[in-house]
Amino acid sequence: MTKIFNFSPSEFAFGYAGCKRCYYDQKVNNIKISLPFPSVFSKLDILQKNFYHDKSSDLLGGKIASGVIKTDYSRTQKSKILEDNKGRKFQLKGRIDAYVKHKDSFSIIDFKVTDIDEKKINTYATQLLAYAIMFDQPDEGFLKLNPIKDLGIFCFEPDTIVDHQNAPNFKMKTQFYLIERDDKKMFEFITMIIDMLEGENPTSKEKCSICKVRGII
Repeated sequence: MTKIFNFSPSEFAFGYAGCKRCYYDQKVNNIKISLPFPSVFSKLDILQKNFYHDKSSDLLGGKIASGVIKTDYSRTQKSKILEDNKGRKFQLKGRIDAYVKHKDSFSIIDFKVTDIDEKKINTYATQLLAYAIMFDQPDEGFLKLNPIKDLGIFCFEPDTIVDHQNAPNFKMKTQFYLIERDDKKMFEFITMIIDMLEGENPTSKEKCSICKVRGII
């Protein structure tokens, strides 16, 4: 039976980009490694989506064409079964935060609560590149967005607390970063990951706290 590698776009930034040993053990050895995810981030996610849904994309900073932001596509999206540069089969599966419906095209947007730092954006870029492929080449019965005009990361960073009727209100700084679509780069990236997954177990990342708890380092 032909093996099909399954990937979630978010795991590229939060798994592979971290400790390769932990990532390998999860994907190959089926070792469950979970990090605590504070529920406050889930609440922020809901608030962001509720605020921006059906509003103009001009609110994102004017770096993409005008359109309507849609944050209500909550279904898990699947790509069709694809092949990497060495003919090995893989499939992408995940959820997006939002897309923008332009007159004759679409853009895919990801919300991030993070420090506004352009250096960090490269870590998240593969997530957006994977989303583009996932919606451009969907599995049968899944939403197709075509053509995809732009990809972008919209960052939120807590800034100050202001008084509002004797109650504290957080103010957020925001910054939008365009991500250049590059399918060739993405397929090269996935080929590199599958090469690693088919090889020997890699060494742990130096000072990986999870590997320390596991007694590996």
